[in-house]
Amino acid sequence: MLSRSSLMITYFLTILFCLFPPNISFASEPKLSFTTAGTLRFPYSLQPNDDNNIYFETFFKAALPVWKTDKAKVSLFVRGFYSGDSQEFSFNNRAKISVGASYNRKLTKTLNISLDLQYDIDNRYTTQQTQTGWRGKLSYFYYDNIWRNRPKGHKGWFRQNSWAKTWGVFTFPESLEDGNRNLAFITGGELATAFARPNSKLQYVPFVDLILAKDSYKLAANNKAIFGMGFKLRKSIKGGEISAGVKYAFDRRWTRGTTQSGIVVTSGWYKSF
Repeated sequence: MLSRSSLMITYFLTILFCLFPPNISFASEPKLSFTTAGTLRFPYSLQPNDDNNIYFETFFKAALPVWKTDKAKVSLFVRGFYSGDSQEFSFNNRAKISVGASYNRKLTKTLNISLDLQYDIDNRYTTQQTQTGWRGKLSYFYYDNIWRNRPKGHKGWFRQNSWAKTWGVFTFPESLEDGNRNLAFITGGELATAFARPNSKLQYVPFVDLILAKDSYKLAANNKAIFGMGFKLRKSIKGGEISAGVKYAFDRRWTRGTTQSGIVVTSGWYKSF
């Protein structure tokens, strides 16, 4: 049984391996790519048992393409994931290592789909339980935007960027517990407009977002609709972004027939290199 400390060590060793990989020679000389992201959220959800619960998660992924065309590629990947919350729920306090293969295809300039098959080692460190097994994922990502250059001679606020994005993931099985055959689906979307000030790299972004989730086992945590509207500060960085914001959200749980509402504060980052 792996301890919390050993899982953290494994996670960071995975990052070091990804940053400084051994020399691998292929005829096509593929190039490793790296992605990291993280989020901090308060509260974790608007459900009563999450009052005052602070949640954090982060991941680091390295991918090596082994086959590629203009619109498609197959990659091998390793991914480390870590999450925790202040109330120490077992499902939120975990460290996971995933190794697998991914097929990615660009359907249009704005829409991509991916099919992943991965082997997970998933440790819930508050209960010292480790689960392992294979998992499949089918996902999509859509992003379209309108970028506006600052008008010549303009000295005040201006609308710099507007975007629409949506994503979704089918996961099977939803859990690595023995006998689990739960098919889970989650999707989300955001509409936003970014305003900028002269001589500032910050964007001031009002937005609306929506998350929908459903699964074949009809679990309350996986059958929900969350609508939010809010404001965030966003800064573009090379290969990604950092942001922090607040929104007012409505959390509907279909199986329970309940709706909770309240304020959610978030911050996060994303970077690829």
